[in-house]
Amino acid sequence: MKLIKVLSIIACTVSLLVGSAIAGDKDKDKTCCEKASAAGKECTHKCCVAAHKDGKSCEKCNPDKQDLKLKKEKKKAAAKTE
Repeated sequence: MKLIKVLSIIACTVSLLVGSAIAGDKDKDKTCCEKASAAGKECTHKCCVAAHKDGKSCEKCNPDKQDLKLKKEKKKAAAKTE
């Protein structure tokens, strides 16, 4: 009976640790532009600033053009408030 209790406690502890580790990895997947946007700021990387001036996406930091998607979402939100 003690063995079952010990095993269930270990299983619960492991599941809590794994769940928190998975939740912590979501921030690592964000690009520099996404992190800056979440903070309500613009990205300050030189490559991103230069690309944004030209209306383009920084291919180095945003391979899937996530920064352009963020700008489109901001424009839609601004249009709704007007």
